[in-house]
Amino acid sequence: MKIGLFADTHVGRCIPRAIGELRRQAYRHAFRQVINTFIEENVDYVVHAGDLFEKRSMTPEDSVFVKEELQRLINSIHEKQGKEVVIFVIRGNHDGTPENSALDYIKHPLAQYLKVVGDDILEEEEEIWTDGKICLVGVGYHPYIARKFENLKPIIQRSFVGKQGVKLLVLHNFLEGYHDIPPGVPKHNTLALTDLEEINADLIVAGHYHTMKAPLEQNRQIILTPGATEAVDLSDEGPFGAHIFEEGTSTRFVSIQPLHEIRSVKVSSEGAVKPTKWFVQKALVEAESYTSGLQTRNVNGVLRIVLSGLTDEDPYNIEPALEFEIAKLKESSQRLLHVELAIRVQNVQQPIIFPTLGGGNEFAVEVLKPLGDSAQESMKIVEEVGIALDEKASQKTGLLTGLDRASFVKRWIDVLEKIEVTS
Repeated sequence: MKIGLFADTHVGRCIPRAIGELRRQAYRHAFRQVINTFIEENVDYVVHAGDLFEKRSMTPEDSVFVKEELQRLINSIHEKQGKEVVIFVIRGNHDGTPENSALDYIKHPLAQYLKVVGDDILEEEEEIWTDGKICLVGVGYHPYIARKFENLKPIIQRSFVGKQGVKLLVLHNFLEGYHDIPPGVPKHNTLALTDLEEINADLIVAGHYHTMKAPLEQNRQIILTPGATEAVDLSDEGPFGAHIFEEGTSTRFVSIQPLHEIRSVKVSSEGAVKPTKWFVQKALVEAESYTSGLQTRNVNGVLRIVLSGLTDEDPYNIEPALEFEIAKLKESSQRLLHVELAIRVQNVQQPIIFPTLGGGNEFAVEVLKPLGDSAQESMKIVEEVGIALDEKASQKTGLLTGLDRASFVKRWIDVLEKIEVTS
């Protein structure tokens, strides 16, 4: 028996906007390659561990594409092998909320092979799928999974008791002790490996982490993360692909070929003070070298250049000078699709102190500390605003409408009034 495992396909994502349609094609290409892999491997089951879509920017065509690819998988294996494949999908944070999930777009009455699982259990209802060969429990994304899992764990344990076949738990949250937790992710948004002890699962699959992780064997359980199928951010290095789990053997990773190559390079003065022209020249050398390599390999590529260090001139002059030179370079080679610049050069006379806090959530936690007892309630508002932005923000402005903002504004006023009264 074979199970195809993948996650974080983000179909519909179009970041960066400068090559948005090209990136949308890249995610579709990666999804198609994984489906090809599952057909070639003749899998019996397929499991997607969340973030099937990028709901904020997906289109009707994206949902049709996914439905057609899943149907192609079912038809191809049935025609070749005469067997029925079952596909399981759980909701990731980019798939929306339980009340407004992008996974609703791929459900249809004739798709009996598709099982969307993992949201009923968040209401602490038993939700299990079993056929004697596998026994699967899914847990959709939850922003407060650390606390929520305390109530879910006994339900999961009971679900596996006495069941036959491979016992499989599917999650979409970071696992501390297995994943390298990104800066700024709060503790309540992660699970620890100790949380998964005595779950009684044979295989635990965790999406959400975009880098493929080698399987970890712990307490007679295999824990693995397939990683993304395509670079979600240009800094993601891969490899990208899917895992194949064969009953009675270890899992194996199958990589896929991306639609276009992505390279990230760093240019740094290593603490030395350099003129802005130095940074421009060094970055241009990297861009020219990469372009030459694309020509030699006959592939298309995207380059990300990170510049850091010190200058005694205006660092804001670096970007326009580089953009002018890179525009000429792109004209000379159609292989160079896009160059993304991340400029972190500081003026030595007026250094910019970049915050050591890793991300928005961690920064918010620090800023909200003076609110005392109301800080936790305020942080909940911040996180819910983030979810609302992912789901409802205007693609043009990136903002919520006045109507969508109104409830959050009222809650902020309530918090501030409560602080004023108590003080």
